[in-house]
Amino acid sequence: MVTNFEIIEEEKNGVVILRVSGELDALVAPQLKDRLIKLMELDKSYFILDFEGLSHINSLAMGIIRGRLKEIREKNGDIKLVNLNDHITNIFEMVGLDELFQIFETEDEALNSFN
Repeated sequence: MVTNFEIIEEEKNGVVILRVSGELDALVAPQLKDRLIKLMELDKSYFILDFEGLSHINSLAMGIIRGRLKEIREKNGDIKLVNLNDHITNIFEMVGLDELFQIFETEDEALNSFN
């Protein structure tokens, strides 16, 4: 099965920004999990997930993100979310993840929130 999923990684001021695009489903969600685990092993603990290019997310992917959030916060880090479209926002609100994650309109707002 072909997917249009992609993760682009960038780092600004000690914060790792993962730009996630396409469909984040059961087929590709483990790639995001593996990337976060590898970055955590490199002692990275501040993350922004930029969902501007994300068209869909499923429950497995949300569970993976929630699990990483717990681990990262135990190490005094955090994951912040930016650029959620209305569809993704509605999904996060329906399952209550908007209560766990700080969600920002822009990358700059999210970056500034780490200070």
